Amino acid sequence: MNPAGQGIDLSELRDIHLPPLPSVWPLAWGWYALAAAVLLCAFFLWLALKKKRLTAKKYALREIDGLCAGYAADPYRLASEISLLLKRIALMRFPRERTAGLYGKQWRAFLNETSKKPVFDGKAGEIAETVMYVPAERFGGKDVTPFVLAAKEWIREHA
Repeated sequence: MNPAGQGIDLSELRDIHLPPLPSVWPLAWGWYALAAAVLLCAFFLWLALKKKRLTAKKYALREIDGLCAGYAADPYRLASEISLLLKRIALMRFPRERTAGLYGKQWRAFLNETSKKPVFDGKAGEIAETVMYVPAERFGGKDVTPFVLAAKEWIREHA
């Protein structure tokens, strides 16, 4: 009989055995779903940014083509409009402090430094350097084709 007088014999009981700790691996299916969702979001963000960049590049190249068609008879106006377009793209892609104050030789050097190959050497560079700061009469009937080609090349790299 039980000394406490309860009628229950507790001498045969064993200690409590705890279950093993849960393992870290393999992960529950929710973690795999979360990882897949994050990767999917990252992919769509990358895709959207790439599309935006391609759209800007296409827009800039179309704008150059439109300027060439619209100002074919006026090379000074064509060159000055393309120079403004290059400046807008530079302000969009590079820090304002680095690009806003550039003009003349500094502008030409910046365009060459930021290109993979120096496309603004020779005639194209001379036009980029001077078109915004000389009157139309002094500009004369210069051939702006090298400048247009150099601008398109620079835009393909940076727009």
